[in-house]
Amino acid sequence: MAQNASKFGGCCETMKDVLTSEEFEPLIADEEGVLYMSIGLMEAEKEDEPNMVDHPVFFCPFCGKQVQTPQEVDALTAGQGKG
Repeated sequence: MAQNASKFGGCCETMKDVLTSEEFEPLIADEEGVLYMSIGLMEAEKEDEPNMVDHPVFFCPFCGKQVQTPQEVDALTAGQGKG
């Protein structure tokens, strides 16, 4: 679990459980403090393994509460959001 995962686990018990689980990997709280969901794989030229495609999560997928805004993500990533 990423260090910033606890920032996003306060909306509901399910989200907290998912972010603290070692078995569920589609939700990623990165070092910048942004919560992402892995949404697919993309083939990359000159690489043997495909790259993960991540997209910021703005609402909890379990309870619907807003967990971050597009403006917060842009500020934390300097407009260089993943995905």
